Amino acid sequence: MKRKFIQCIFKYLAKLILWRYKPLIIGVTGSVGKTSTKEAIYVVLKKQFRVERNVFNLNTDIGMPLTIIQGKNAERNISLWFYNFFHALWLFIYKSKNYPEVLVLEMSEDAPGTIKYLVDLAHPKIGVITFIGDPPVHLKYYKNINHFIEEISYLPQRLLLDGKFVFNIDNPLVLGLKEKTMAKTFSYGFDERADVKISNYRLVTVGNDLRKAGMSFRIEYKGSFVPVKLKGVIGKPQAYALAAAAAVGLALEMNLVEIAEAMKDYQIPVGRTKFVSGIKDSWVLDDTYNACPDSVLAALDLIKEINAKRRIVALGDMKELGDFSKQAHELIGEKVSEIADIFIAVGKEMQLAKEIVIEKNSKIEVFWFENSEEAKKNIKKIIQKGDLILVKGSRAMEMERITKGILA
Repeated sequence: MKRKFIQCIFKYLAKLILWRYKPLIIGVTGSVGKTSTKEAIYVVLKKQFRVERNVFNLNTDIGMPLTIIQGKNAERNISLWFYNFFHALWLFIYKSKNYPEVLVLEMSEDAPGTIKYLVDLAHPKIGVITFIGDPPVHLKYYKNINHFIEEISYLPQRLLLDGKFVFNIDNPLVLGLKEKTMAKTFSYGFDERADVKISNYRLVTVGNDLRKAGMSFRIEYKGSFVPVKLKGVIGKPQAYALAAAAAVGLALEMNLVEIAEAMKDYQIPVGRTKFVSGIKDSWVLDDTYNACPDSVLAALDLIKEINAKRRIVALGDMKELGDFSKQAHELIGEKVSEIADIFIAVGKEMQLAKEIVIEKNSKIEVFWFENSEEAKKNIKKIIQKGDLILVKGSRAMEMERITKGILA
């Protein structure tokens, strides 16, 4: 009851602020890559526009309105809720010259009806769909994958004729949504058909210091291209995020040179594909923010490209996959069996992956722990000089405990 009351109040206040300031709204959703894409769009646009985006996890029916009113994440702090209320009233009454021209709003799809609620609240002019996994995260809350796709498709369906729909052409489930919009479309990806094409992608390493690792690629659009070279930013998922940001910039009439220059300021969000130095002169790929089959496969592909004495893969359960959980964890087990020297499985569901690894490759050392705290205590004994350790899992598994426990 209390949550519903707060939701109604701040929905109304957010509508007042949007009516008062009329910012251009960019809505970003998908089952994978929302946050990185939102951050990339923010970095690209802030060179030319007064722009803001939602931070942390303010992407829900209460979080997104807080972003719109420029409020603070109050959680259970009553004083902050009162602050947010009066701040919104102040913004409405005394028009601020500093209010954003553009709002980049990540929209959560973690429950049926959420996307519809957020889209109807904000009325995006530009809609971005990053990726739909098969199976996607949060599927357990939906009847089936078609129900999930129907929820996501509400964003392109509600875009008007003068709107723009930016989508990942490499993902068949997203590509299918192109027919559901009246807006002008901008596709991005590695596919030759992409309007904004990623080409010449490669990982760049500098000696043995993986903190200096980066990537280079080209962004191509209508016969022109710009090179992009970034340090500390790695992996194809990040290239996708930056290509989506380029498409949004082009939709807003920025040129490729401006966009490439702005990309130099992009940094990977916390907990996503970042190399940090570990104990005993090892390297840790911290990708602990969340996990689903597609993001885990991408992280495994990334460490496959890196030379290392041994590859240690520490994976926690992938949650909220519903009836697809068994199939998904077994798929990950097959991939791990091709890449890892040591596999550390954490959680009940990851036991399925463990069994597949044992069956497929007897040379791999396999360990299982009930939770991340147990894994953290034992992994220190396993690590040796020169090891590369991937740590990843759903947020509920708290795999960041392992990362913190093995930092140099």
